[in-house]
Amino acid sequence: MQLKSLQVFLTVIEQGSFSAAAQSLHTVQSNITNHIKKLEAELQCELISRQQPIRITSAGQQLQHYATQILQLHQDALNHFLHQNQQLPDVLNIGSMETTAAFRLPELFHQIKQQYPQLRLNVLSQPSRQLIDAVLAHELDCAFIANSHPLPNLYNLPIWQEKLVLVMAKHIELELCADQLMQHQFIVFRQGCSYRHSIENLLAYYNLPSSLMVEMGSLDGIMGCVSLGMGLSILPEAYVNHTRYSDRLKLVPIEEHIAQVTTYLIAQRPETWRSGMHAFMSYMQKH
Repeated sequence: MQLKSLQVFLTVIEQGSFSAAAQSLHTVQSNITNHIKKLEAELQCELISRQQPIRITSAGQQLQHYATQILQLHQDALNHFLHQNQQLPDVLNIGSMETTAAFRLPELFHQIKQQYPQLRLNVLSQPSRQLIDAVLAHELDCAFIANSHPLPNLYNLPIWQEKLVLVMAKHIELELCADQLMQHQFIVFRQGCSYRHSIENLLAYYNLPSSLMVEMGSLDGIMGCVSLGMGLSILPEAYVNHTRYSDRLKLVPIEEHIAQVTTYLIAQRPETWRSGMHAFMSYMQKH
């Protein structure tokens, strides 16, 4: 069924005749007749009894109910996509690394809510690799990830430049060399974490085995263990200074090619965005 045919059908009923419908729609009566005949052929029933005045059949009454809903849904869809600034979706699903969610996002989201109070932001914390997969699978609208370069086939907006540092307990004395690093274990997040990848790069740079890495499931757990001298880790300097453990930690600069990492906001191509995404991204691009 064509939307035009449904519109013609409802207009005939409203106007009470084919000729009046033709006049209302600024067309000729034969076009009106053809649309009604096409609908009747598709639905295999008589919709309008051709008498004077015309009468809608019981089948026509049923179609009237459906046609009204179909045309209203069509108009709602147009309003949603063509007037995006007038209506935002209830929830925007955003992924984030745990460090970013803890340190960067609270103030950022507070500012966004001031401008778009009706926009609800739902945050999922995961390692970067899982966040990338979720954006590619359309499970997340966007995600904050750490990477050394933009990702192909996705929208990439550079947000923050992070400086990574080697983090250890204050009482540990350590020079950045293979012999001394070999005496410590490295506490890392699960597979897919970009900061774990930085630790892997550091170990490879000093020709040290990956067996020095010990996995822990939570960022707070990593910080607690490091502060007690149970191991070392690599994390953003700004985040570490923000935590409750900062006065118990020592931060050691590492090689520049490992230390510099960019936080990107990634998403599918802009033509696929919902209205809330356009509002969110517009804010992020300006700030």
